[in-house]
Amino acid sequence: MKLSRCTHCKLPVLELEGQFSKLDSLFIGSGGPPPATAGWWHAGCLAGSEAAALWYEARLRNFRDVRRYQEVAATPGWTVLREPNRGKMLAFGRGGELLSLSRGTKGARAAAGGAIYPVRDEVFHLELDDDGLVQRIKDGLVSTGAFPVPALLEGMAIADRTVHPEALEHGALRFDSALQAHWGPRFVSAQAEYGVFVPSELEPHVGEFIR
Repeated sequence: MKLSRCTHCKLPVLELEGQFSKLDSLFIGSGGPPPATAGWWHAGCLAGSEAAALWYEARLRNFRDVRRYQEVAATPGWTVLREPNRGKMLAFGRGGELLSLSRGTKGARAAAGGAIYPVRDEVFHLELDDDGLVQRIKDGLVSTGAFPVPALLEGMAIADRTVHPEALEHGALRFDSALQAHWGPRFVSAQAEYGVFVPSELEPHVGEFIR
């Protein structure tokens, strides 16, 4: 699948948890965010924009008032809601963030202001316009079994769009021979391992992963 482009900066959006937002037009209502702000955003672009507060309110309103999620905590920067049936926990940040807190604590490591929780995507697809970058990724996967996430971000010219880059510094795409069959001239598939930052004020609400 070809990567979407950021509504703000027009650069490709890499779908790493905690590093992007998809702002759906269904959240737009009377007095809500301008329609032109719907779409894909880098988390860094959204946090620095005037749209962030509007989308915080719009998404929070939809989940709380329409989907009937229940508020369980509120801090100056975040509101935590619980899904009423299965108990899934979501955190809505005033910078436009939307984080799942139903992830378990195994493998978490301390970081300044919070903790970094591991994420593993068994299948991660990339379709890029840069043939050279795609080839470098393939060469790295075949020769060493991995390609660093920071190198991918640099190659895509979006490293400066990340938030909490310490969560990604040890991240990597991992070679999977079963996925190699799907590779194409501008397309590569791999497993992905990286981290997502959870601020300390949200850590008491982190619980077990819910499918």
